[in-house]
Amino acid sequence: MNRFTYAFGLRIDRAALLVLAFAFLAVTIIGCTPGSIIPLGAKLQNADTAFDEAETTEVRDDDPEKMEKNRQKQQERYDKAMTLYLEVIERDTKGKYAQRAHYQIARIYKRRYDWDKATEHYQAIVALDPTGYYANEAKAGTANIRKNREVIKAKRAEYQNYKAIYDSTPTDETFNIAAEALYEVARAYESLENHTEAIRNYERLVEEFSEHSKAAQAQFQVGNVYFYTLFDYLGGWPAFVAVTDKFSDSYEASQARTLLKQTADILQEINELKDEIDKFRNKKAVEYQKTGRKITPADMWVMGYSDQVVQNFQQIASNWRKLRNYPRAINAYKTLARDLSHKKFAAADALFRTGELFQQNGDYERAIEAYDNLFELAPESTWRNEAVYQQAVCYRSIREFGAAYEAFKAYMSITKGDTPYLREAEQQVRQYELDQDEDGYKFYEEQEAGTSDQDASSHPGISR
Repeated sequence: MNRFTYAFGLRIDRAALLVLAFAFLAVTIIGCTPGSIIPLGAKLQNADTAFDEAETTEVRDDDPEKMEKNRQKQQERYDKAMTLYLEVIERDTKGKYAQRAHYQIARIYKRRYDWDKATEHYQAIVALDPTGYYANEAKAGTANIRKNREVIKAKRAEYQNYKAIYDSTPTDETFNIAAEALYEVARAYESLENHTEAIRNYERLVEEFSEHSKAAQAQFQVGNVYFYTLFDYLGGWPAFVAVTDKFSDSYEASQARTLLKQTADILQEINELKDEIDKFRNKKAVEYQKTGRKITPADMWVMGYSDQVVQNFQQIASNWRKLRNYPRAINAYKTLARDLSHKKFAAADALFRTGELFQQNGDYERAIEAYDNLFELAPESTWRNEAVYQQAVCYRSIREFGAAYEAFKAYMSITKGDTPYLREAEQQVRQYELDQDEDGYKFYEEQEAGTSDQDASSHPGISR
């Protein structure tokens, strides 16, 4: 066999050289950016996973040192997500993946209250595609930031001014104006997702204007922010208790009492269900898995208890939904679909519920991906037809009208008999197939291109 000897003594046969040549060619074509060989879609999913992990990180803890470590862990996960999103932008530059990555990075900056950076990424989206779905979201996000920052500036000055007047010469008018202005400041911060400042200003209103008609509402809203936005039940608990203590006869107090009881019962049940799931794990299988051995989902559970584990996961997800904690509900459904994939019907149901929750939360692209997972992993599922329809709705929501048109048609072709969505799908298809200006382009093509179906001179064939 012919061999080649290099100056440093390494001998490589001809087959090995061919492998090296192909590797060099691949690097040349793909580029040498670290991780660039990973498909863009997969890299974006990895970024989304890191973002999800950051969003569901438990930060609150009774131990200040542990709480700080949790906060650092959360920020590290956001950093990881941002790095991956930036890599997507670097590779895709002007495509749809780049738009989504910019949008997600803006969300991370909003979590850090860096409005200028968030706005920069919103502007980058608009520059890439001024008429697209993400551009509309970015414009709305930019307008929301600008509006609420102006509200904060104006209303904070108004509060400070009238509070000073009230302190020197108390009147009902100055009392009301100062309190209302402070309430608007808190609401603006909440709209900006600056939850720390929103809570601080709501609490200031309660402290300084406890007799005002909105004081009970402000204290109640502190609990709402903790429970339903931050998903911080330890932080929200004393906030709702304060409503019942300080404003015991108010409508908000009766609501708070109900919420506290319901939340306590739900959280206790979730913990009991989790403990039971752990009890049914096959300890030997877990140990084998730690050594790198491949374990099937059926082997992960004590024999005869898989159905019980399925029910537990389903109830956990249902309970998180009751608390409006969609990230944790989604996580429960995903875990069910992965770790109990041998329970075909339950796994398919979990895949569908995952898409449904993403869709309800307005995360349409993640919903589309979740429905695709259902089609791939459980094509015979009883949820298939509805998933096809809901995916069409998601495509329509993100202004991918061509994909929506095909999905609505697909739903019509696989649906037998009268169903809740059949007439809606038929109506959508008829509308999409219109060509009112008779320029040869159907309505859905005009919609996707951002042109008019009422003007023959405005169509996708004309460069804009």
